Amino acid sequence: MVGAKTGRESHYAESLLLDYQKGGASEPVRKCLECDGLHRGSLDTLRNNLRGKPFMETVNLTRENLENDPSVIYFLNLHLRITHCNLAWDRFANQNGGQDLAREVVVGRPVMDAVPAPLKPFYDDAYARVFASQKPWEYTYECSSATTYRSFRMSIYPDPDNNGLVIVNSLTVERPHGSEREPSTLTDLYTTKEHGIITMCCHCRRTRRIDEKEVWDWVPSFVERPPRLVSHGICPVCRVMYYSSLLN
Repeated sequence: MVGAKTGRESHYAESLLLDYQKGGASEPVRKCLECDGLHRGSLDTLRNNLRGKPFMETVNLTRENLENDPSVIYFLNLHLRITHCNLAWDRFANQNGGQDLAREVVVGRPVMDAVPAPLKPFYDDAYARVFASQKPWEYTYECSSATTYRSFRMSIYPDPDNNGLVIVNSLTVERPHGSEREPSTLTDLYTTKEHGIITMCCHCRRTRRIDEKEVWDWVPSFVERPPRLVSHGICPVCRVMYYSSLLN
């Protein structure tokens, strides 16, 4: 799956888009597709959007060359521990309330400690593929705030000189949330009465309703200040559109 979706993944994605175009998509699916802009264009456009396209093949991926790059970049060793982060790492952390994640703090930590449990198999597989093939792997993911929609392109490059990896996270979309991501303020719909736990999608950060398991809503207050007890999952749309390799 280096640089492209598998046939099975493309089949699921295309089925969702076809349902939308025929008016058969459910309301939660429709809203998610429209929010992420995946409803626009043809199936060919969807395939192109989901297909990895290396864009830094000619760049010398050294710490010195990438230190001032606007993309958030970090280096991993063979054991997937962070060995270096560029200046953009600190800038992004400071702008998003992550001052406790400065690069001098995270260097030496296992990168997988920051990956939610549902996504660990996905990223384990991605890192292993790059180590084995020595070819880049790319992927689009969402990292939105309560007020701003943001999409990043992650590019994982082999770093054979240091027996490690270089991970480049480039901002591709940044805009205010629109009417397609209607905010919910009814927080009682999402918290379990027994334990006070909410379930949040670890990709789009929508929250699952307790009594309607297939409905996931955008709750800005949870994104801005996550509750103390959060269980991570993957909403149905993100599972099919982005993580269908995890489907059983």
